Order: sequence, then structure tokens, then C-alpha cells
Amino acid sequence: MYNFPPNLNAVQLNHRERHFLQLACSELTYVQIADKMCVSPRTVDGYREALFERLQVKSRVGLAMWAVRTGVVAL
Repeated sequence: MYNFPPNLNAVQLNHRERHFLQLACSELTYVQIADKMCVSPRTVDGYREALFERLQVKSRVGLAMWAVRTGVVAL
């Protein structure tokens, strides 16, 4: 079982973070995500690292699991 923060709804995402998270739950590479968001790959790296820390996850799979559990992304 994966350990998620106690209050999943306590984390507030801005529009860009939510959009990144939705794209990260797809099969797109981070470079392709950067292209779709019209930002540099380094900016996408920043979004990823910030969300890893805030959501207390360590991988893209952890991001996807968090997004599904909180309803940001539907299966």
C-alpha cells in the first residue's frame, strides 16, 4: 500500500500544476509534455520536482496514483 499524505484535499494545485499532472498521467514523455504546455523541459522538471515534494511521492507512478485517488484524473 502506498502512503499518501493524511489529508489528500489539503493540497491545492494551480492550473499549470493540474495540467502538468493530467499530462503526466498519459504516455507522453516529459519533453512532449513541455511542448504541449509551451514551456521548456526544465520548467516541466521544476513542476515534477515540486509536486514530488508537495505530494510526498517519489515517481511518476506515485503522481498518477495520487491524481487518480484525488479525482484530478479519471481512469
